[in-house]
Amino acid sequence: MSPPTNRPQPHSVGDLSRTRIIDAARELFGNQGFDSTTVREIAEKVGLTDAALYYHFKSKREILAALWDIPTGADVAGLRPDGRLTNERLNQIVDAALEFSAANDHYLRLMVREILGGDQIAAALRQQNRSLLRRTFGEHLATVFPAQDAEIKTEAILALLFGVSVRLQMQAKGDFAQASRSPEFRDRVHGWVAALARLEEAGAGVQPCAQ
Repeated sequence: MSPPTNRPQPHSVGDLSRTRIIDAARELFGNQGFDSTTVREIAEKVGLTDAALYYHFKSKREILAALWDIPTGADVAGLRPDGRLTNERLNQIVDAALEFSAANDHYLRLMVREILGGDQIAAALRQQNRSLLRRTFGEHLATVFPAQDAEIKTEAILALLFGVSVRLQMQAKGDFAQASRSPEFRDRVHGWVAALARLEEAGAGVQPCAQ
């Protein structure tokens, strides 16, 4: 018989408390910044005492380290080319990328703050997420354009998506997720991306999206 272990089992009370602490910290760090958020604020948001929080995490920095351990854009990664790129498929990729941003708004805000502060883990994770998007758009665009053209269009689309997301975050503030999921916003972004991709120039057999 295996010796008993003190490690918490999946979905134990301890695991749930850690998850609640991480979720609360992600929101507070994203809105206020890491340095401006106190351990007491995190504990109060979760309904714990400072001592109870320190039972799960030794420091605020340890909470931040745990925050970086989240899934990447799995929905984006699952979109692999299955033929020549169409505008419908292009919209699917754009929607998956925007949905990842909407679902992880606080996390991404925190990532930008920490990158500006010199956090190397945050910078590496941002690069990882951008590499995933770059690969997905690049592989699809390469089905209808020469490699160099596909690369140029990919970088232009990534710059556009980053720019419109940052602008919407500034305008919508706390309502970014809802605003980014609105049909009007998605339609505008689809049109801008289609204008950059210009699939009709490759004889892809599709009509450009309405602007």
